[in-house]
Parts: sequence; C-alpha cells; structure tokens
Amino acid sequence: MQFINEQDEATLDRFIKRLEFRGTDPTFVAYREAYLELLTLPPTGTVLDLGCGTGVVARALAARDGFDGTVTAIDQSPKLIAAAERFAADEGVGDRIGFGVGDVHALELPDASFDVAIAHTLVSHVREPSTVLAETARVVRPGGKVAIFDGDYASLTFGCSDEDLGLEMEGAMQLTIMSVPRVMRQLPRLLGRAGLRLVATQAHVYAEAGEGGFMLGLAETYAPLAASGGFLPAERVEAWLADQRRSSAEGTFFASCNYYAYVAVKG
Repeated sequence: MQFINEQDEATLDRFIKRLEFRGTDPTFVAYREAYLELLTLPPTGTVLDLGCGTGVVARALAARDGFDGTVTAIDQSPKLIAAAERFAADEGVGDRIGFGVGDVHALELPDASFDVAIAHTLVSHVREPSTVLAETARVVRPGGKVAIFDGDYASLTFGCSDEDLGLEMEGAMQLTIMSVPRVMRQLPRLLGRAGLRLVATQAHVYAEAGEGGFMLGLAETYAPLAASGGFLPAERVEAWLADQRRSSAEGTFFASCNYYAYVAVKG
C-alpha cells in the first residue's frame, strides 16, 4: 500500500473529493451518527479525532446539538489538514476545532488529556494498529471512551462479468487501499491489549445492487492506484472500471462491504 503522504497532488485531490462525498452520503452519515450516539459526549468535553482527513467527523462533532466542548483533529497529511481547516471555516466551526499534522503512532499529546477519542476509517490504513490503539488509550482519561469505526475490507467485493478479472481487482484493491484489511476482525483482542474494555459493537453492510453510487465512487477513486502502484496492468484496471460503469448504466451493478463500530472504555 502507498500511504497518504506518498500520493501525488492529483490523487490527493481525488481523496479529498471522496472524503467529502462520503461525509454527505446518507447511509455513511447514519453509520457515523449511530456510534456517536453511544458515546454520550460530555457537553463541555474534549474530543480527539485521529486521522481526521478533511475533518468530516470533527465538523460534525463541533456542530452537534448540546456539545459545547472542543475537538482536536490530527492527520499526517498537510494537504488534508489544509483542506479540513478551510472546510471548517466555511461551515463556521473553525474556532471549535484545533487541527494539526501529526503521526497517530506517536502522538505529541499529554497523557489522559481527552474525554473521548475517535478513529473513523483509520486503523485499517496504519502501519501498526496496536501502536495506534496504545497511543489512543494513553491520551484518553480513565473512564473515557474510544470509538473505532472502519471497514472490514477483506469483505469488499464487486460484481464483474469477468470473474477472474473481478478476483484480481479485489485483491489489488485490498493491497492498494489499506494496510490491514482484516483488522476489524482482530480489534476486540487488540483493544483489550491496549487497556481498553469493549462495551458496544455495531455492524453494517453497505451494499448496492442495480445502480452504483457510493461503491462505484469508491471504485473510481481507488482502482487507478492498483495500476500506479504496480499491482495490476493499467489495461486490466481500466477494463474492470469499464465493466463497473457499464453494469451501473445497465442496472446490473453489485458491490458490498461490511463496516463495524466498536466503542470501548479505558480502565
């Protein structure tokens, strides 16, 4: 996998567009709101948003009814942080969020300094999930909560008229998009090792059949990286993308992925 800071400007622009689209997709928003409800955010609490991307979750928190606390949002990409600051200012919540560039494997933050920490679609993309979870636990106060939301990307699948090509692309997409595609299956064990006690789990299946929208956008955003990363020849990737576009236009599209939310308490 190529990490975010290894991408070119055009790819990062594509990522920004995808993250913002995903932040407005009704189904994905519902997933986010479902686990946020479990956190019972303290009205004046401190929240850490790890791997914040363009700040979608941070902005949702800052604008949340009944929440007058502060949000600290960290991402390793200066370009994504710049976009996040711009979007937050545009939405009038920039004064409620402190954005910063940082490495979630080694947070430059004090121990026990947050009431809540959130990692939204982060842990499948990092080099060492266990290190990230240990750092997350370190900066959350005793009794504080941690929410982890991500896809089980080993379950990501697309219909394809050429079954062999479909299998090739699914494998290439896993290598392209994430570092640890099965990490959500390991997370109950990893949370305990980090000193976090699992208290709630939510499971979702995002499936599209007939016409592609959310999933077709995922394909358009990430499939080209399978070629640029050297995982598949460009002509194979384009043939697969053409098949996805054609199936969506014909009403025969299919794609699916499982998503999970875990809420844990420190101590």
